[in-house]
Amino acid sequence: MDFTNTWFPAWFSWLSNGISLVLVLLVLMRTFQQGYPRLNQWLWSIFFLSLVWFMRASLDSGINIHLSGAMLMALMFGWRMGFLAMCMVNIATCLFNDALFINLGVSIVLNALLPITLSYFIFLLLEAKLPRHFFIYIYGSAFFGSWVMSAITGFVIAMILTVFGAFEWSMLVDNYLPFHFLLGFSEAFLTAGLITVFVVYRPSWVFSFRDKRYLEGK
Repeated sequence: MDFTNTWFPAWFSWLSNGISLVLVLLVLMRTFQQGYPRLNQWLWSIFFLSLVWFMRASLDSGINIHLSGAMLMALMFGWRMGFLAMCMVNIATCLFNDALFINLGVSIVLNALLPITLSYFIFLLLEAKLPRHFFIYIYGSAFFGSWVMSAITGFVIAMILTVFGAFEWSMLVDNYLPFHFLLGFSEAFLTAGLITVFVVYRPSWVFSFRDKRYLEGK
């Protein structure tokens, strides 16, 4: 979701900006210390995900919705680099779209930190509770996990918009949440399809996938 209006109080926007800045700096420091060998794939992913974000749908309420790509970034690059990639996409949205820079921190918290954390948590939860099998990885983490991440993210954003008086809850229930939940299925199909292609042809590109973990002995 793009935040194209001053829907939030100034203190919340600046608090979100501060939190986002600290998190990004910490992740960058860790990245520079350890290095990152798959920089080309990471940069191309940011570019293509930015294009996906630009292909948005405008609702009658004035809200714009689009695919997130958070689960894809989490599975391909892990939490740290996935979060940083989502931050870069948010910055690109502010630079080349009509999102407000004052809301950049809010966008990073709600469109990057929240979904990437949810995505990686779902992946780790399924890893811990279910057998490590290729189909569980694809249909559990990539497909079902994407829909759950999208649904929870949309619900949290709707609650925050209601708390700050940007929209009435009844309006969001009628004109935002149903479309967001439906969009979650597109998110799930896209993520599961791309992850399947990558693990078949370029398994080394997928941070969370290991042949020994999901294929050997199965």
